[in-house]
Amino acid sequence: MKVFKRILCLAIVVLMLFSMAACGGSANKSSQSGSSSSTGSTSSSGSTGTTSGTTGSSQQKPADGGQKEYEHVVINLATIQAQDGYDYTKGDPFAQYYSDMFNYTLNVTALAWDNWNERLRIWINAGDMPDVAVYNFIFADAAGYVEQELLKKLPDDWKTRWPNVAKVYEATQLGPEMEKRFGGTYFLPRARFFYNAIGDPLPDHWSLYMRKDWAEAINFPIKTTYTISEVIDFAKQIKASDPGNLGDNLIPLAVQPHSAVELFVYRNSTYYNSFYKDPNDGLYKWGAASVDTLEGLKLFAEAYQAGVLFPEFYTLPSNEDTRQFDTQGIAASNFGQAPTAAVHTNLVNNFQQNLNLDPFECVNMATILGEDGNFHQRDLINFWGAVIFSPNVDDKVFERWMDVLDYNASDEGRITLNLGLKDIDWTYDSDGTLKSLHDVKKQPLGGPNGKYPSMGYTLGAIILFDDFAFDNPNNDPRAVEMSRTLYRERCQIATAATFPKIDWDLYCFDSPSMRKVQFDYDTELCSLVLMEGDIETNWRNWVESKMPLIEPVLEELNSQLR
Repeated sequence: MKVFKRILCLAIVVLMLFSMAACGGSANKSSQSGSSSSTGSTSSSGSTGTTSGTTGSSQQKPADGGQKEYEHVVINLATIQAQDGYDYTKGDPFAQYYSDMFNYTLNVTALAWDNWNERLRIWINAGDMPDVAVYNFIFADAAGYVEQELLKKLPDDWKTRWPNVAKVYEATQLGPEMEKRFGGTYFLPRARFFYNAIGDPLPDHWSLYMRKDWAEAINFPIKTTYTISEVIDFAKQIKASDPGNLGDNLIPLAVQPHSAVELFVYRNSTYYNSFYKDPNDGLYKWGAASVDTLEGLKLFAEAYQAGVLFPEFYTLPSNEDTRQFDTQGIAASNFGQAPTAAVHTNLVNNFQQNLNLDPFECVNMATILGEDGNFHQRDLINFWGAVIFSPNVDDKVFERWMDVLDYNASDEGRITLNLGLKDIDWTYDSDGTLKSLHDVKKQPLGGPNGKYPSMGYTLGAIILFDDFAFDNPNNDPRAVEMSRTLYRERCQIATAATFPKIDWDLYCFDSPSMRKVQFDYDTELCSLVLMEGDIETNWRNWVESKMPLIEPVLEELNSQLR
């Protein structure tokens, strides 16, 4: 009888093991099932409350071959680039794929662009931030959070445990630099470029879009670089000739406040809104008070007074100036953001579809130089936004999101995050190149109207779209090459004086005086141009009015950093 009982017990154990293996093996298959049942799991607040952490006993194997099993967790995430109220756990097959792979329920709070950091600041200072958030890194705030222990310090061995994230982290510049200054890792910067690094220092995306067909009609030279005064000259000639026969609807140069300052002032004055160390005497100075800034403002005023700008450009919301060019077709030129994906979107998805014109025949793109013929810009730094964790985050929740980040930083993960589900939305061609299986012209992959509304950088992005855009088979190769050429030329024509690498000591300098001089330069410089009277006089009066705040900062910089 005892022998029979032992045999029976052994049989039960074997059956249980087989049952567990079967459950683990079927989990990944379900990720491709296309289930879209909604659970309404989206959180309405940033508080972690008592709902995050491990729940139940459900276990799941990851997509890495099942080296470990996952216990179900609830993760509270706050981020921009998200849709408020959407079910990021089971709302579509893409969300289901991730939630099946990592066995989580994901509650997402969508942060608005206009109060992104302010909302996080309130939660962080109150000790009530979500488990994980995407943070628009600002050194002064970041230093305070670390000093007050308001953020989680990552374990010392995190780079070994999550090697893909570690590689991206090292490529951002910001990550290692902040690690040295803070004595550990509190921030995981999201890399603009990784697989497709484009230069060091890193040039930004701002570019001139111009109607090549209209330029040819008035015999204006087609080039890949123009000075600011050449752009104004083009706009004046367009206004006089009106080759598009638009009459009063014509906008020779479409800009809104920020893009106007970027074009006229920043492209002539490298440090127009910051401090800098003068190489001639080694002293720190305020860039807004430089002659280069004044000359940029004079060009701005010239364009406005010549009537080549939209009369009420200062009222335009973000991207409306771009729409005037590529959607409405009433602008002869536009100075706007042009990362590689945006070049494809603006030219192919917008210009071609809305205006029924060949963008590669009708549009020229160019880099803007200062009046000295040099490319002016400070090092963009290879990051945008950083992932942060609550100091109270459950260890299992923290580790799970790190696993998500590590997957997304892998070769397969970055493709999945940008192209969708393998063998459904993309595959490898016979020569090993990426091949899209989804027609994005009929329906976009992500976004509110996309095949997968959950798709995008909400689900754990650590490498941004800037990088993958060069490899995306859905992007027109002509647009990709146009973008690549612009980046390449900026790196080639730049000088160390007008396109400097980051001064980390200055970047990380913080004091009460420094915090008082975080001016809204876009608003204030536009006001100088719109103000009655001479622009130079207006500028000198403005500089003089700011000096009581500026001089203490200069004293600190020159005494502490020299």
